[in-house]
Formats: sequence, structure tokens, C-alpha cells
Amino acid sequence: MNIQRYAKEDIAARLLETALELFFLEGELFAIVTLAGAAEQILRQLLEARKEGAVLAELFQSVLAVLRPATRKEKGTDWLASHETDAYVHTDVYQEALFLLGRAVDDYLDLTGKLSERMQLFNERYRLKTEQ
Repeated sequence: MNIQRYAKEDIAARLLETALELFFLEGELFAIVTLAGAAEQILRQLLEARKEGAVLAELFQSVLAVLRPATRKEKGTDWLASHETDAYVHTDVYQEALFLLGRAVDDYLDLTGKLSERMQLFNERYRLKTEQ
């Protein structure tokens, strides 16, 4: 076994960078949604801990729980769960990917005060409107 210590901010950054890379390569959208969603959740927890000065042990969900979420959510807990059956999910996966990538990029900027090249490129191509 090779157990090592990993910073949650670094894990989130790696997940987000991988999601952006896949997005730019027009890769699998469900993989992008999963990676971006996990990154956003970790970043959100870090931001909440900073903002509220919360006790970290009480606030943080295990990163492993984020990366391996429960197989079913209680019905009615969110929009996606309410549009999910045992066999199908009803969603616009491209828009979901854009939304989660955008939230994760915003959270990363709020947390660190900087953006990577991929994050800047995402903002320029998909979020910022250029004046002509």
C-alpha cells in the first residue's frame, strides 16, 4: 500500500484541469460532468470553510465520498434526482458540463485568486462576450 497525503485544493485543481482538457477535446460529457462536479464540490467546501471559519472536521465531506457518491439520492432532493428513473436521466449534458465547469472555475478563482491557462481559455471561449 502507498498511502500519501494530498491537498484538497490540488485534487480539485487536477480534477478541473482534466475536465477542461476533455471538454476542449470534445470528450465524453458525462466524464466531464463528473470531474467538474467533484472539483466544484471540493472547492465549495474549501470556500465555505474559509468564509465561515468552520470547524473543518464538521464541514468537510470525505473526498472519497465526493469521488464515489452514493448510488441513489432520495427522490425530490434536487432537480436532477426528480428527473431520474431507475434506467434514465433527463438532462442536457452539454449545458450541465458548461454550468459545472463554470462554477468550478469561479470557485477556483475565488479560492486562489488566479486561473490556469485552460481556465482562462474556457472563460474566453464559453463565458465572456467580446465587444466588437
